[in-house]
Amino acid sequence: MDIRNEIPARDIERIFTKALEFSTLARSLILSMLVAGFEVKRKPDQSFVTSVDLKVEELLRELIQRDFPGHGIIGEEYPPTRPEAPFQWIMDPIDGTEDFVQRMPAFGSILALHYRGEPVVGVIDHPVLDIRMSAAFGMGSYHNGRHVTLPDLDPAAIDGTERVMLPARANFIKHRDDGHLFDAVARAHPNHRIYRTCFTHTCAILGKADAAIDYGNPIWDFAASRILIEEAGGKFLNVREWDVPSFGRVYGSIMGKPALVDRLVTYFNQ
Repeated sequence: MDIRNEIPARDIERIFTKALEFSTLARSLILSMLVAGFEVKRKPDQSFVTSVDLKVEELLRELIQRDFPGHGIIGEEYPPTRPEAPFQWIMDPIDGTEDFVQRMPAFGSILALHYRGEPVVGVIDHPVLDIRMSAAFGMGSYHNGRHVTLPDLDPAAIDGTERVMLPARANFIKHRDDGHLFDAVARAHPNHRIYRTCFTHTCAILGKADAAIDYGNPIWDFAASRILIEEAGGKFLNVREWDVPSFGRVYGSIMGKPALVDRLVTYFNQ
């Protein structure tokens, strides 16, 4: 039995409505700060953080604590709140901060709710591109409010020409030397594209790519993607999971059309 069936459908619908409301408010704040200007700093690992990352996460935390005071919160910029709670909101206020700093539009804002580790609601919002992906358990997956259905591929027709989206090779070597995995997929599927933000996930959910691989990233980068892809009829698999000292747990995942996901996972099982 899927543990998410413990949640009444009316509660899921209410949470979904609130998640969309929260995302709309976050988008408004992001766009206003893009116009007004923002501060940019470096974290100890030399990655970027901006005043927008901080303000958006503060806003989302305030909204969640107001409407769901018993829920936990996990975010990139601040310590967890109520980590023992069965319901956990997980967020990345700006996914792709380097793109955001350079005003490249592929950055996104990620918000999800998990129940006992299983995704219930997910939103990936690209404010500049005016693309919002959203989904809730049992309610479907949506692109700007329109239902999304992802067709599968014929397994016998998979020949390496499929559109596979990858992060940079740097993702495969920044925590441990898994560059050979990137190389194997890139050789087998030379018709690949490389992005380093949740835009890759959005392309897979919409079928603009046949599959997307992400690697070496924390939970908030993946939190919304499984519910989004599964409710569209696609497949999501975690293929790697390990702890990095002074950083935390990181993951590798494949998402997209089921037949191609099953083919790609073979490179990670060798």
